[in-house]
Amino acid sequence: MPQTSERPRTSETPLDSDDGAGDPAPHLALRPLPLPPADLDLGQADAGLLAGFGLPVPRPADGPAARAFRRAFLAPPPDRPLRFVEVPRPVAAPQLLIARPHASVPARRSVNWSGASLTALHGRSLAGVMARWQVPAVTGEPGRAARASAWIGLDGQGLYRNASLPQIGTLQVWDGAEARYETWVQWWARGEDNAPQPLGLMVAPGDCVSAILTVLDPVTVRFNLKNETAGTMLQAFDLTAPGGRHVSGASAAWILERPSPLDADGWHPYPLAAYGSLAFTACLAQSRGPGDTAFTEHDLSRASLIRMTALDRDPGQARTISNPVRVTGDPRALTMCFGAPY
Repeated sequence: MPQTSERPRTSETPLDSDDGAGDPAPHLALRPLPLPPADLDLGQADAGLLAGFGLPVPRPADGPAARAFRRAFLAPPPDRPLRFVEVPRPVAAPQLLIARPHASVPARRSVNWSGASLTALHGRSLAGVMARWQVPAVTGEPGRAARASAWIGLDGQGLYRNASLPQIGTLQVWDGAEARYETWVQWWARGEDNAPQPLGLMVAPGDCVSAILTVLDPVTVRFNLKNETAGTMLQAFDLTAPGGRHVSGASAAWILERPSPLDADGWHPYPLAAYGSLAFTACLAQSRGPGDTAFTEHDLSRASLIRMTALDRDPGQARTISNPVRVTGDPRALTMCFGAPY
């Protein structure tokens, strides 16, 4: 999508307070890794030094696709040095938007999700997920708020006890008159209103964003986020699973969503902002079985595709409003196509 002449408001600006209702949600225990020095040359620095900053260096257990993605993540833009962005302190009033998981995985239809979900098989556990996507420009009806959120995450099942979902992404907001663009992180947990937290990485329509979630242990996930177009990388940080939960590693997801107000429990999502199309590329999940010393790589070949539907008041039938389409010849790519809003 074309770059705009001016960068819109970003994740440094919290969402409007009227986006939801209810009591403020607790903040996630976000733990930043040390911020790399501005003059650090990622191409020449020792891998151990980079790992100390939480940067996603290729690991011996990685497969070839994951190593290539991590190397590309660390590469600076061709015309200028890479710039590091500090993770902001949690805002006093959290965003009152929440991304609720889908009712079942795998699934064919959803009222709030569209994209792809991959389930671990044969006793394996998913230990990482990564992808890149281009931030879409969004519009909507005058005077009517709408949302479209793009993200990757782990464990998106919504029905089992103690379900949880670590996820990171971009939020495209139409406030009824203009669009704005955010970056965010959330660890959703069943029974808890853990609101998404804004991140400090600026994004604009047309920017290419890369994201990586890496499971460090059963309760800890590391997050890496980069704006490849702007040449900016967010300070790495870790999150601990809330409420004594853990990462089951049962599924990975690449999703375009219409989120809900914090108190809506996912049943009354915002209208979907008109996003045109969005391409997820380089989609990859990593799994490990008991006793394995190396990760197995998974593309989208056996992923379940999820299309988002809405119920028309007249004639009262469901119709698709966001549809995932596989890309011929590229099992790691998925194109999301927007349908008419309702």
